[in-house]
Amino acid sequence: MKGWGCKMSRSGGSEGAWLTTFADLMTLLFCFFVLLTTLSTQPKNCSSLERFLKSNKVKFSKYELRSTKLSCIISLPQDFLFRSGGAVLKKEAFKALSPLFFQILKIPEHTSDLLTVEGHTDNVPMRSKKFASNWELSSARATVIATMLINRIKYPEESISIAGYADTRPKASYYSASGARLAGSALKKARKTNRRVEIILTTPPKSIVESTLLFGESK
Repeated sequence: MKGWGCKMSRSGGSEGAWLTTFADLMTLLFCFFVLLTTLSTQPKNCSSLERFLKSNKVKFSKYELRSTKLSCIISLPQDFLFRSGGAVLKKEAFKALSPLFFQILKIPEHTSDLLTVEGHTDNVPMRSKKFASNWELSSARATVIATMLINRIKYPEESISIAGYADTRPKASYYSASGARLAGSALKKARKTNRRVEIILTTPPKSIVESTLLFGESK
């Protein structure tokens, strides 16, 4: 029929046009669900934790709290946790850390949170008999803190994960505002800031189905 504007043929490009349309539709649906998920996510409430730290600022003066839309992040300087180049928790570290984590377990906003322990090092290359690189050192430190939380604080094991980032995510830049490499006391200060363990408290997805809807297959 000559009236049809689209001619179907084995050699014509219109044969696969429906696939292109279908792919476009799936892309739009994907973007829609991502946007819907983002808009439905409430900002993470860190106010109770902030009040606790402020009311005990003398005891927790070395701790730093910051927040994102999804997480509360507690930064703990390495110096009072571990000795240089080591991953054995100092004796006084548990005494310093335990009040904070016992309190977190009592705060309603955080009782069901997922907790990630992140290890971060400075940019001094690590080459020792025990740790061949900063990757191994940062991962070991995160593991030690996580183990302490599970065994001594009785933190729910299924809620904890660990990550080691070596020196790849510095908190303080190793460069000045002009782009020059830091040296002397400025470099020492930046390295001290970057040697840290961070505790990330994140609201879990409402269900396994929700967390795998877009990127995986629920079981």
